[in-house]
Amino acid sequence: MKGSRRSQGGFTLVEIMVVLAVLAILAAVVIPNVGGFLNRGKDNAYKADQRMLQAAVDAWRSNTRTRSGNQWPLVGSTNVISIPALVDENFLRGNDVVPSANTSVHTGATNNPSGTYTWGINTSTGVVTSTPSYSTGVYP
Repeated sequence: MKGSRRSQGGFTLVEIMVVLAVLAILAAVVIPNVGGFLNRGKDNAYKADQRMLQAAVDAWRSNTRTRSGNQWPLVGSTNVISIPALVDENFLRGNDVVPSANTSVHTGATNNPSGTYTWGINTSTGVVTSTPSYSTGVYP
């Protein structure tokens, strides 16, 4: 009966080590790729916010050029974009449509405070920019 011990079932230490090694190799390949996808997604979301705000500001300018009033949708005398003004004039569909907007400067967006941007307009060129400038992967 000396040879019947192996028939009890279970895994040997070598088998478990081989499985763990295969899992470690798979994790080493997959984890860096997932990080790249997340950063690319954040980059694309930031660019989408910028394009959306640029289109809304351009539409605002096109609409108000023929009438007297505010030439730019700004918060007071700053160069910060007033998202509520764009919403009121139906250039945006809601105050929370720009998830990267910084709520502390009263742009009207609701978002997570980390990785937020103050969206402004260069009034001489009409280009929408953010403060701070975008950093890869830093986005709400």
